Amino acid sequence: MPPRPRPLDPDDGPLQAFAYELRCLRQAAGNPTYRALAGTAGFSATTLSDAAGGVRRPTLDVTLAYVGACGGDVKLWEKRWYALDRRLAGSAGADVRARESSVQAALTVSEVIEPTEADAENRVPVVDTFRKPGFEPEPVDGEEPGARHRRLWRSRAWLPAMAVALVLVLTGLLVGLKRGSGDTHTVSGAGCPAAPAGGTTFQGLTYSGSTRVRSSASRSAPVIDQIPPGCTVQFVGFCIGDAELDVTGGTPDVRWFKLGSGGLVSSAVVHGNPPWELRPDRCPGEFPAPSSISLAVVPRPSDPEAVELRASGSYLGIVGFAGYFSDSGQAVPVPRWHQLGLIGVGVDGFVLPWRIAKPTADQSPIQLVAVACLGGDGPTDVLDALTLPPATPTQAQPLSLGDGDRSTAERTACRYPA
Repeated sequence: MPPRPRPLDPDDGPLQAFAYELRCLRQAAGNPTYRALAGTAGFSATTLSDAAGGVRRPTLDVTLAYVGACGGDVKLWEKRWYALDRRLAGSAGADVRARESSVQAALTVSEVIEPTEADAENRVPVVDTFRKPGFEPEPVDGEEPGARHRRLWRSRAWLPAMAVALVLVLTGLLVGLKRGSGDTHTVSGAGCPAAPAGGTTFQGLTYSGSTRVRSSASRSAPVIDQIPPGCTVQFVGFCIGDAELDVTGGTPDVRWFKLGSGGLVSSAVVHGNPPWELRPDRCPGEFPAPSSISLAVVPRPSDPEAVELRASGSYLGIVGFAGYFSDSGQAVPVPRWHQLGLIGVGVDGFVLPWRIAKPTADQSPIQLVAVACLGGDGPTDVLDALTLPPATPTQAQPLSLGDGDRSTAERTACRYPA
């Protein structure tokens, strides 16, 4: 008989209440064992047990996998997770999360404003993946309390994978691999999937302890296979699905790469991108492609010298902002496109605080664009443009860009931040 889980009082705090509700969800699903849930969720029984332990906050991925395996409302629990994160973080933690996921453009004539604590709600929280010393998780089904917890093979394989990743970081290759699909030269090792006979359109390199292959383009979809690190995987296309945080680029990504076998892998956990001109394909669990976008420049109530760049539209997942102006201090003003931000949707939509720090060198009007992106180096042709005078930035007017400027603006707005 498996040991009884540690008692939880939901009145002890938000973390305990969250874990208590997870236990209730599992109970409502018929109280399956954690090992049974692990087969669907793609995480070990110990990890799922930890999520409902009430000692530390589970990551978002673990929470959604737990909920999905129990047949719960994933969207509702995603909102609950973010609410828990805000309650636990405090003001110092909120500032860290805001800096982690906001894009700080290194410009001399403009700046992205440091988010306030309230603005942090629009940002992606940092995922705490480290266990606190002395933490004893809730016993897994069939294990004695205090017993050494068994880990899946993918946990043991994580150590050499991390060593490889550290070498890549130190040599400056880690992000470079992600930025170019043609840069993956690692030889596929044992256990890597074979290339499909019908041909492929691009490739990517796996680098995490275990890259999960899911049945649809959703973080809560069942895991149907796992790919070890160091595999050069061939893909036959991509589609649009749930947003994931690309940990190497620090940017959101909604692309899911299609295997010849029919499974899907999130772009955020693979180094390599499809060619920027390749269009999304169909897949299970897909989201519609962005179809429209509108850019507005409005005053920022908390800062009279600043404005907010606001984007809205249909089926937007990620928005990139860019501006065309000359850097100040130039003897001969030469305007160029500058990336201002690459953000995912927040509580208030797609909002980027922005301030013109000083007039442009030639006092020319500034051109601004908002572009629907699919991820880093993943532009679309869904764009809206405005022109505005530096002295009165809220007096923006519609702008029509030529094909050359439009293509450059799209790729600048959606590139990986420098």
